[in-house]
Amino acid sequence: MKKTSFLLLSLLAIACTSQIEKPTGESVPDLGWLFLEGGPYTLETKVDAAPGAADFALVTDLSLMAEQPDILMSYPIEIAPDSTISVPLGSLEPGFYQVRLRDSVRFNIGVRPDAVFSAPDSQPDFDQFWAQTLAELADVPLDPEFSNEKRICYEVRYASWGGGLSGGIISIPVAEGKYPVCLQFMGYGAPVYHFDPNAAADRIEFAVSVRDQGIFKGNQDRWIDRGLASRDSFYYRGAFCDVKRAVDFVASLDKADPERMVAIGESQGGAFTFIAAALDSRIKAAAPAVPFLGDYPDYAKIVFWPVHEVFETADEQGLDRDELFRMLSYFDVKNFASRVQCPVYMSFGLQDPTCPPHTNFSIYNNLGTKDKRFFCVPTCGHAMWQEPSWSEARDAFLTPYMQ
Repeated sequence: MKKTSFLLLSLLAIACTSQIEKPTGESVPDLGWLFLEGGPYTLETKVDAAPGAADFALVTDLSLMAEQPDILMSYPIEIAPDSTISVPLGSLEPGFYQVRLRDSVRFNIGVRPDAVFSAPDSQPDFDQFWAQTLAELADVPLDPEFSNEKRICYEVRYASWGGGLSGGIISIPVAEGKYPVCLQFMGYGAPVYHFDPNAAADRIEFAVSVRDQGIFKGNQDRWIDRGLASRDSFYYRGAFCDVKRAVDFVASLDKADPERMVAIGESQGGAFTFIAAALDSRIKAAAPAVPFLGDYPDYAKIVFWPVHEVFETADEQGLDRDELFRMLSYFDVKNFASRVQCPVYMSFGLQDPTCPPHTNFSIYNNLGTKDKRFFCVPTCGHAMWQEPSWSEARDAFLTPYMQ
């Protein structure tokens, strides 16, 4: 998706610090859309709007999909001759909000995201279900098959849970030795990519393809509404196993150093990054961006796609909403978060309309590790991979774990 096109030009830096703190976070560029300290708060903004009278409203994000959004405050303001506004917000509760100015300006602000808590809703047999699933996976022989594309680049396919096929594109240094590993998990339906054979010659890089996506994709374009009738048949049961199997596979390579394995990914890949760290302690550090599949119940209150695809299919199959969400709780990344014990650096876009910040922090604030931090680009939507500042910060974070 493209970077947000909301009609904002810039924001004065008054609300948040640009200093990296552990375990709180940072905002780059430091424009003041993310309030990290206690209130009361004041929003000072330069907008692409004509001076004069205007209506201002603040809407809670969890009501965006409701017929009547929950307007927390609404009153007339005056846009100054230089197109700036100064709006007192008071002492807002931790969360994410949408600002509405006139009929054309929409943008998100965040308040103390590290205190936005969505309680886990895992079922009593959650651990038993996943222990059984992983035990079944362990009984499936790996049996990898390689087809050489370039001297150090291979396409790999191997068996996974339930007879599924997973694999991906892997780049392995030619020289003898043990090398660190970076697993890269792909976004929902993302196109296949190959690594530059001349880059990162000091590491193994693996672009993981889960079943029916990546190198297996074909003409398919939806997966999230597959197998909704049961936790046993839901698509992500197999896909999460494919994530675990990717760690198994790359750790089995003679040139891989399992003590230097990290994971990254955006969107669905961000969710898979968390799942890899939750299901396998050989992941020593994780850097997910705009993670998907977090907090299904609240997700449905904030965004239209892809939730509407799930609801449409569920309705066609006559599935009860409560039963649907109960089934989905077995695949909600926030319910895996307590298992993540490695260091985590998560990035998010404050304007993300696809994997909104609330759902990102439903995972982050339930992490088992205390060594965690976050990175925010307030002007960014879902395309965090287009932000050089995040790539630089992520690489700096991961480097010590790959040396």
